[in-house]
Amino acid sequence: MKTRGFTLIEVMLSVTILAFVMAGISSVLIKQSQASVQQLQQRDMEESGRLALMELARAVRLGGYGINPLGAFDFDRYGCATPGTGTSCNNGKTRDAVDAPDELVVSWRDPTFSRSATGITGAGPWTVTVATALPAQPLLAGRIVQLLCAGAEPSVYLALSSDTAPSGTSMVLRQLGAADGYYTGYLSSGALNTTPANGCFATASVMMVERTRYYVAADTDGVPSLWRERGRQQGNELLFRGIEDLQLTYDIGQPPAGSAFAAGGATPATAPACASTLWTFGTCVTSNPPLETATAPDWRIDNYDSANRYTGHPVNIRNVNIFIVARATLRSSDGSGDGVPLLGNRPARAADNFHRTVLSITEQSENLLTRAHFLPPVFANSNVGGG
Repeated sequence: MKTRGFTLIEVMLSVTILAFVMAGISSVLIKQSQASVQQLQQRDMEESGRLALMELARAVRLGGYGINPLGAFDFDRYGCATPGTGTSCNNGKTRDAVDAPDELVVSWRDPTFSRSATGITGAGPWTVTVATALPAQPLLAGRIVQLLCAGAEPSVYLALSSDTAPSGTSMVLRQLGAADGYYTGYLSSGALNTTPANGCFATASVMMVERTRYYVAADTDGVPSLWRERGRQQGNELLFRGIEDLQLTYDIGQPPAGSAFAAGGATPATAPACASTLWTFGTCVTSNPPLETATAPDWRIDNYDSANRYTGHPVNIRNVNIFIVARATLRSSDGSGDGVPLLGNRPARAADNFHRTVLSITEQSENLLTRAHFLPPVFANSNVGGG
């Protein structure tokens, strides 16, 4: 029987059809692969953003715990090239930058560390001995130490002038300088105190102050990331990759209805931010952080409805609004991307080849909120214990 093979035209036609089929299948597979990669990046991006938000919210909640609220937030001293000059802090900008990520510097007392002093010698620096051995990992110079006498007064804040010995029983402390921050102790009389001259400090409680600076910077491969800096003790710690921006706004406590300082009252307070109607710092088109130069309330003795509680001082911060921009670590394979809306006082930015997501939360500065007005207006002229 005579058999017949395929002609060249038939073979070429079959190959062409097969090529079109394979191209279609390949296109579908490529698109599915791209979609899978984008979904994975989206999940990673959102997870990093949520974790970063939780870390910052936790720091705000802890801010001011166990310490003088004057030292809770720092806007112009710690980590600044010229302490007291806000524009020298965030890479030559203020902590509230309009063309760069913001910074957050917050302090609280370390709840895991406490020792009892057994003696103090010297006239500055001072050597304090403690009853229980210090940690095996040395406490490094620069750490802030709080000495608190029985009854919570007097108190004083000092700094380690040298590293402690591993598992030692003494520490050498120096007086604070401008670069250390706004920590201030008190004497029993209510006067400010900067030295451990009172005899009660020989048996005072010794506590450590935790101070943390959060900022955004590029990782070694150029990926923007959230970092945490805790002085020499911990150095610069990479927390979460893919965090492109951090914007913060601060709500200042407002006079309640019925207060003489409320709108319509006898002596209404002026909103302290950059416009006459704003009680929120960080939303203005210019850098506008809360000001340590503003009048601060004496949280121990000022009335709850005192004019000093409605100034732009950081002690009067009631809420911190946190905005995180999380960005994919790689450019999108299809060239798509996302822009960023106006956040705080950071202008909106156009889309590029990176996918992004924006997350936000409002967190109360609970340890400062306890100093706020909470009594009915009828008690406005009474002081039931100060702040």
